[in-house]
Amino acid sequence: MAARVARAWRGSSRLRTVCLHGPESTGKTTLARELAEHFRSVAVPEFGRLYCEIFGNDCDIEDLRAIRRGHDLLAAAGRRKARAILILDTDAVMTAIWADILIGARPADLDRIDDPADLYLLCDIDVPFMADSIRYFPDSATRAKMFAQCRAELEKRKLAFVTIQGSREERLAEAIKAVGEHFPELSAA
Repeated sequence: MAARVARAWRGSSRLRTVCLHGPESTGKTTLARELAEHFRSVAVPEFGRLYCEIFGNDCDIEDLRAIRRGHDLLAAAGRRKARAILILDTDAVMTAIWADILIGARPADLDRIDDPADLYLLCDIDVPFMADSIRYFPDSATRAKMFAQCRAELEKRKLAFVTIQGSREERLAEAIKAVGEHFPELSAA
């Protein structure tokens, strides 16, 4: 209920949420920051990255539940500070997919998405994989499979999404265009 109230009308217009979605190492964090800067608003970072940097990425179901709770807290704080649009680096939809990938199943509490974003930007795997200490799947076949899972999840849930491709500059231009088309009131932001 609190999350729904936080997303309620702000001034004369409703706060819109845009979530970056897709496999790891597809430019989501960079794009989230650039979109927030463009729209002069807030980007909520990926809590799962911070969690795994501290505790390691050998995650079980309780780790995934903790990650979801942490991200929900960051998103709630972001909603209080956002201006017209809130950019999420990830959300509970992606945590549900990670449950499938890491655990092999998803419990009902991680499958339930009470407050999805208004628009998802599905970042394609057409950029090089950038390895770091917490990333899992550098090979192209696994990245392609994960991309298909991400797309299928959005389709299954009937969530609005646009696939984002190309160079960093092209991705930003595509994302700004997608946001403007879905939320014309923000195009002048």
